[in-house]
Amino acid sequence: MSLSFEILPSGSACGAEVRGICLARPLDESTFETLNAAFVRHGVLVFRNQTLSEPDQIRFTARFGEVDQYVLSEYRSPAHPEIMLVTNIQENGRNIGLADAGTTWHTDSSYLAIPPLATFLYAREVPVDASGRVLGDTLFASAAAAYEALSEVEQARLAGLEAVHWYHGKHAARAKLGRSDRNPPKADETQRLEPVGHPIARTHPVSGRKSLFVAEGECIAVPGMDEEEALALIAKLARHIVSECFQYRHRWRAGDLVVWDNCQVQHLAIKDYALPLRRLMHRTQVKGTTPF
Repeated sequence: MSLSFEILPSGSACGAEVRGICLARPLDESTFETLNAAFVRHGVLVFRNQTLSEPDQIRFTARFGEVDQYVLSEYRSPAHPEIMLVTNIQENGRNIGLADAGTTWHTDSSYLAIPPLATFLYAREVPVDASGRVLGDTLFASAAAAYEALSEVEQARLAGLEAVHWYHGKHAARAKLGRSDRNPPKADETQRLEPVGHPIARTHPVSGRKSLFVAEGECIAVPGMDEEEALALIAKLARHIVSECFQYRHRWRAGDLVVWDNCQVQHLAIKDYALPLRRLMHRTQVKGTTPF
């Protein structure tokens, strides 16, 4: 029997809140098909007031496809390596998870040959200041709406072009901004982090909708263009994607589960808090397909 629930669009270029579903319980096929259609349509789905164990989160993630593991193994949950810890919490002076995750605009793991289709972030602890205000918002931008806002001439210019994505380019850019404090990848992980080319305008594997797929700093070249022209194009498109008119701002609460579509949105974590204010998120992801 299908559940009774609501899907409330954010009113922005992406994002919708789903009300009336407990994700700790199994979902029937009809309910999931409705959720998945909303996911493809809105790019970001928000589920408030969830109480999830690690297996609960993994099980829900698996409804969207094959559960993947984040490339850097040291930040995974000891009990369930499918879960990555996104947190500023330290033990013995050492980060127990990724403390710099998401601090520049990006699409998750676009530096991989096959980036994840979807990312799931569950808020276990959120930083709250002395006034009771929750810090650490996440901004999402619709790269699909950004592509559609280009003129036909601009879209035609991008047809067939690729940008080269590179893990070390991303984190060199973050380091320049003072936003990267992670350990270097291990030798076996580095083999997966070689530069890779992806279409600048990628096609969604379900909807067929096109999105811009570039990030400043992470994208280091456009084959066939000289460096100055390529970097100028990347910068122009990257800044266009994150225009305010394409954004949805998520204000976290403990118990939120947010899932986003890496084929069509980018995001930015606002780092406006520091210890002793703690933030602990559990992150899972679903395998994607080669961008085309």
